Amino acid sequence: MKQVLRPDNGNRWSLLGRWGTPSQQRVEYQKVGFSPSGHLLVTLEHRGDERLRWWHWREGRQEALAGEVVVPKGVAMQALPALGGIAVTNTRFELGLYAESGGELLRQAKLPDHESWGLVASADGTRLAMHDQGSGVLLWDTGAWASLGRLAGPQREVVGLAFSPDGQWLAAACLQGRVVLWNARTGQLVHVHEEEEEQFVNVTFDPSGTQLVATTTGPGIQRFHVSDWSLGGTLSGPVPGSRHAAFSPDGGLLAVTKFGFLVLSVDEGARVFRYEVDNDFYGSNAVFSPDGTTVAWGEPDGTVGLWGIASPA
Repeated sequence: MKQVLRPDNGNRWSLLGRWGTPSQQRVEYQKVGFSPSGHLLVTLEHRGDERLRWWHWREGRQEALAGEVVVPKGVAMQALPALGGIAVTNTRFELGLYAESGGELLRQAKLPDHESWGLVASADGTRLAMHDQGSGVLLWDTGAWASLGRLAGPQREVVGLAFSPDGQWLAAACLQGRVVLWNARTGQLVHVHEEEEEQFVNVTFDPSGTQLVATTTGPGIQRFHVSDWSLGGTLSGPVPGSRHAAFSPDGGLLAVTKFGFLVLSVDEGARVFRYEVDNDFYGSNAVFSPDGTTVAWGEPDGTVGLWGIASPA
């Protein structure tokens, strides 16, 4: 039985292995994610060989590659198990759904003047939200595979999105000093947090749905109470400009990324684990497996690093 990652065992974490083959070209960015059910580990390369790849996830054991397709100009992906596929956006204003079973393109649609650079899915998979820095936030109905329209509100320079675990709220991080909140079911604007001297980069909700955190271009990571959207304190990131943030399944740990990834204790703010890469021009996100035993991070060579506690021989 693999051990769950906790604040008190960070000194035992190590690289368990790397999945996939290296890219033949320089990778600019990797998006890494697990399906909500935890049965798939999915990665998407931007630049590099532009591969969308997925593996079956069984307690972190190395499995044969389940699927691989090339998605030219692909930038963001989300697994949609209810539809049997993986949604992918590209810089050609397109949203496609690739079959988990064989990789064939099941659905594709043009986005309405919307070049999506970010993609998130509600927990039930019925809604997608996309953003670019110019056109704001677009909602998408996955059943009809059609746009639900852009959301209203101040949303210039949106660079990060997150649905709450229950699907009620949608949050956006804006470089123009705002965290914007909507009712994800009605599209109604519910709150705008604004700081003239701040630039927000990414947002994520904790698993309980009671807390929202927002990374910034500075060293601080701001915490908000979902009950009234008031500020609830600040955590210290790895370096100014943490790009992405992800909670562990129990909410006790927070992984943030830039020049590698850093894992923080949410309660104490202490550094639990740090992994660095010497590449200023590369980016990836880091995510916890749904069972809480592993952190997955996209390596600059196009492989995927898996970090956790090695089982006794």
